[in-house]
Amino acid sequence: MNYVKEHINRADAARYVCVINRNRDGYEVPLGLEQAGLLDTFVTDFYARPAWRRFLPGFLARRRKEGLPAAKTAMGLRSFLVQYAAEALKMPMHKAFRISDRLLGRTAARIARRHGAKNYAYASYLQSRPPLAEGAKVIDFEFHPHAGLAIQILREDFARFPQVAWSMEAEEAGFERDSCEGAWRHADAVVCASAMTRRALEYDGCPPERITVIPYGITPATAPVPPRAAGPCRFLYVGQGLSRKGLHHLAEGWRIAAPQNAELTVVAYRIDPGIKAMLDQKGIRHLGYQSRAELDALFASSDVFIMPSLVEGFGLVYLEALQAGCHVVGTVNTGLPDLGLSRHAATVLPVGDLQAIADTITALAARKAAGGFDPVAIQAEGNRWTWQHFRAAIASHAASVVATEQVTEREG
Repeated sequence: MNYVKEHINRADAARYVCVINRNRDGYEVPLGLEQAGLLDTFVTDFYARPAWRRFLPGFLARRRKEGLPAAKTAMGLRSFLVQYAAEALKMPMHKAFRISDRLLGRTAARIARRHGAKNYAYASYLQSRPPLAEGAKVIDFEFHPHAGLAIQILREDFARFPQVAWSMEAEEAGFERDSCEGAWRHADAVVCASAMTRRALEYDGCPPERITVIPYGITPATAPVPPRAAGPCRFLYVGQGLSRKGLHHLAEGWRIAAPQNAELTVVAYRIDPGIKAMLDQKGIRHLGYQSRAELDALFASSDVFIMPSLVEGFGLVYLEALQAGCHVVGTVNTGLPDLGLSRHAATVLPVGDLQAIADTITALAARKAAGGFDPVAIQAEGNRWTWQHFRAAIASHAASVVATEQVTEREG
């Protein structure tokens, strides 16, 4: 039985069938294609039609995007049912997602072939080359760094920090079941959000000329940055308490620095027990789950956001912190270097350099004491990276792939 319900407006000039499960990245990729007239059909598990929204639970009613018409979406209801049946039965979700992604990928390929369109897919939906019309191009969006390089980095770090065994066990399990590996082999062009992800793709053998880096964006802040209180320099970490996020490096760097004029708030509701023990230090407090309003208040009262990740596909939280006027600290293995920020707004560190982390904590605490932070200017730098900018870059790249295809056809 075919549960796919297609709602397609063939009057639109169509080029790409884009496939994404749920509302990943807030639908910004298909919206960018739509705004440029490059979207044929958006394939997803569920998309809220206007007439349905008043009857849907909130988490489903929010499955929509202004400017992305329901008439251009095709819902893979088998994919939807697989996921929510797995959640109801408390089955392992990675298995459900693997089945769901395969179903959505096949649906997208079938529609693209029937319409003579191209295929724009996130990596998990490209488990093989889509059977499209002859010569039709495929774009692969890689949202995570390739697991091969990531696991090598994490294993080397584990040799230095055996106390993160809980994190490493989870990473090894994820590495064994990763379903996105090799997607680039089935695509003509690859897009990713950071140079870190580019390096991971190249590590796996992807030709560099096939890869384009397009950093994510954020909705520009309109509210003025609140003034910071006098007193100690307030550092903030928000993220999972796992080794890949570098929280154990931050804890050890804090111990080395032993700052007298600073305090660190760690927000992590999922945390490695070995890392949690490392946070038992003067000046550090650990918080669990925080609501959106509570997080906004923490960002607004902090001077520095610090997350020295070992492996990060991008890190949207850095942009959130910039918008709140926080100086941000990250590593070269994040999306931070791709933003071109000034030294007043950001500090980019080598990966795993504990002394560099300690020195940065000391230097930034001294900068706070000297009145050297300018939250308004920091917010302005963060506001340069918007979703509108991201969508325009996605569309420009997709159009260039179409142009290449057309040139090839003429030459043939």
